[in-house]
Amino acid sequence: MLSLLLLLSSFIACSAVTISESFDAEHRVKLDYTLSKYASLNELLSEPVEWHQSARLPTGLRPNKKYLWLKIELHNASSAVKPILVSINNNLLDAVTAYHVRPNHPILTVDSGDALPLIKRPLKYEALIVPLELQPQTQSQLYLQLSDEGVINAPITIWEPNAYLKHKSKFNLIFGILAGFILALALTNVTLYNVTRKRYFLYATVFTSLVWLLNAHLYGFGYRYFYSSWQWFQQYGQGIMTLSLSLLLLPQLHFCSGKQLLSHPTLSDSWVKLVVMLLLVSVVTLPVSFSILLALSVSLIITILLTYSVVRLTHPRRNALLAVLLCHFILVSYPLTVEVGIQSGSFLHHVGYFGIFTLETTLLCYLVVHLYIHQRDEKLASQQRRLAHTQAEDALLKEKLKLQEQAQYDLESSIESRTFELQVTLRELEDKNRELERMNMEDPLTKVKNRGYFDKRLQMEARRSRREQTVLSLIIFDIDHFKKINDQYGHLAGDQAICEFANLIKSHLRRPHDEVFRYGGEEFILLLPNTSEAGACEVAERVRMATAELVIEIGEHQLTMTTSAGVYSAIVSDPHNPQLYTDNADKALYQAKQQGRNRVITFQTNQEN
Repeated sequence: MLSLLLLLSSFIACSAVTISESFDAEHRVKLDYTLSKYASLNELLSEPVEWHQSARLPTGLRPNKKYLWLKIELHNASSAVKPILVSINNNLLDAVTAYHVRPNHPILTVDSGDALPLIKRPLKYEALIVPLELQPQTQSQLYLQLSDEGVINAPITIWEPNAYLKHKSKFNLIFGILAGFILALALTNVTLYNVTRKRYFLYATVFTSLVWLLNAHLYGFGYRYFYSSWQWFQQYGQGIMTLSLSLLLLPQLHFCSGKQLLSHPTLSDSWVKLVVMLLLVSVVTLPVSFSILLALSVSLIITILLTYSVVRLTHPRRNALLAVLLCHFILVSYPLTVEVGIQSGSFLHHVGYFGIFTLETTLLCYLVVHLYIHQRDEKLASQQRRLAHTQAEDALLKEKLKLQEQAQYDLESSIESRTFELQVTLRELEDKNRELERMNMEDPLTKVKNRGYFDKRLQMEARRSRREQTVLSLIIFDIDHFKKINDQYGHLAGDQAICEFANLIKSHLRRPHDEVFRYGGEEFILLLPNTSEAGACEVAERVRMATAELVIEIGEHQLTMTTSAGVYSAIVSDPHNPQLYTDNADKALYQAKQQGRNRVITFQTNQEN
């Protein structure tokens, strides 16, 4: 039955598209079209249908509850299987169903359109593409059923796959450059807004971002990459974003011109906001065809009114403002004329439409940046005027100050001479005080710090140990059998031995905060902040061994001696009783002498008794 129907349809005169070996593309595809009440191909072919032959669809073609059918004859004149791509150059069609009728083959059915999720398309691509394979030396028919709520525009092109890929690569390259430029403008404006906090940079950011998103939507990239499963926005996005761009032009031109455009005394801000909300609600609730028609019509009215207002302005950048409005007029009026049926053809067939968008956005960003520079220059000029006024006032004050300075100069001259004398006297007094302080805290014989300074230093280190919870170590050294040295060699020899012993202890100090003190007679104390008991014992042992090896020349005699040491290490718990350190170290020293001298003993808690 189907073969009979195809045989009957072959009598209808139709020029076939011939696919040869060297075929690349066919841009003016000859097709037949008809409006029918039949939704299926079998019903269409079973009834007599009046086909109209044309190279493109007529203008203003609306189905009006009928189905638009296109028929294309395909003839593969080559001797090999030829894959082809049928491109329907209108990404905004609601639904496209393709039927490929081939001899001795089942009918191939392919569904597409922006009402169909991207995952269900034959090719997950931004454009509406129908992939076909033509058998060698055969003739087949391609039937396309188009459905849309508005005027149907469907320029059709047939491509060899490689040629189509080359064409789309060039197209996508140009589109990518323009889209990248628009995105760079948006990023620049948002950066300027973050730096300056000027509202017109924020409006410019939203405007350029909407331009970028609208063109990604129109050319199919938005549906492919961002909202492939959101068919509602794919159908209503054009109307929403077109109306939003037109509404955003009003505050932008208000900032750039410095005038309140389209204002009226009877229109309050609340009424304007209410009208804008009603328009946006209408655009998203009406049927798609009426939604787009409403958005384009309101956008055109806004553009014409803004143009009339700008023409009446006397503004240095009026021509740039008019250029922005002219670009917007073209961008709105072209799809509107297609929608109302004045002209046909898809405005997305080339990137010229996006190029006008790019020009409009660039001009608008230029005006915004120029406005910021103008405001900055005015601010600088105002600051310079205030600075000049302030400088004039400063000049008057300087004259008054000169008189005061002259009077003060004589007084200061006499004061300076007396002050200098006083400073010299004070400096001499300070030197004497420092010398006296040094003498008060230094032992005159050994030149190390004396016991009075030790008491102050012990109090300070005890507080630090308590505050920082660090171990404070104290070592008391005593020269063994020192009385015998005095009795045998004399007191001068004893003094020399004490000095040599003090220098020996100082030579074993390694840290700036470690210090040796003469505690009295032949006793010396070594204070070691932040030092463990093991470290203190190691230092004491080194001093003991070095003392045993020390040989002092006294005339013709050689004097040797030994030393005993008591060590105490702990974290201070009571900073008001630092005397505990010296008492415990002295007990350890006493224990060393009891055990035979020439040794180092560490104080233990059980030594208390």
